[in-house]
Amino acid sequence: MKQRISVLLISALTVCLMATFVVAQTKQSNLTGTWKMNADKSKFERGGPSGITLKFDHKDNSLAETMMLVTDGGDRTVDLKYTTDGKESSQDIMGTTGQTVVKWETDGWLIEWKAEGRSFVRKLTLSADGKSMTMIVKQISPDGETVTDSVVLEKQEAK
Repeated sequence: MKQRISVLLISALTVCLMATFVVAQTKQSNLTGTWKMNADKSKFERGGPSGITLKFDHKDNSLAETMMLVTDGGDRTVDLKYTTDGKESSQDIMGTTGQTVVKWETDGWLIEWKAEGRSFVRKLTLSADGKSMTMIVKQISPDGETVTDSVVLEKQEAK
C-alpha cells in the first residue's frame, strides 16, 4: 500500500513538473524595449549592416517596430505596426507595398515580410534573463536564393 501511494505521488509530481515546463515553453515573451546589435556575436552570410537598432512597443496583440540600419550605403529607418494574432496585413515596407505577419512559435516571435517575390523572415528569441535577443534572419529572393544571418541584440537600459 505504501509503495502504491509513493508511485502515485511521484506520478502526480511528474505531471505537475511537465505541465510547468510546457507552460514555461509556451509563454509569449514581450519584446518591448530598445535592442542594439552586438557585431562581435552576429554572423552575416554575405556581409551585413554595421549597426542594427530595434525599438519595440509590445502591448497585448499590438506590436510597433522601428528598425534602424547603419550601412555603407547610408542609414535607413523602417517603422511598422503589426498585430500578433498571425493575421496578414498590408503595409508600406521601404517604399513597397508588402504583406506582414507576426505570430508566436513555441519559443519566439516570427515576423515575416513579403513584397515583390521576396520574403524576409525573422525569428526573435529572448534569452532566459531577457537581456539579449537572437534574431535569425532568412531572406529569400524572387529566384529562390536564400541567405540566413544570425544577429545577437542586447537590450538597452531605459532612459
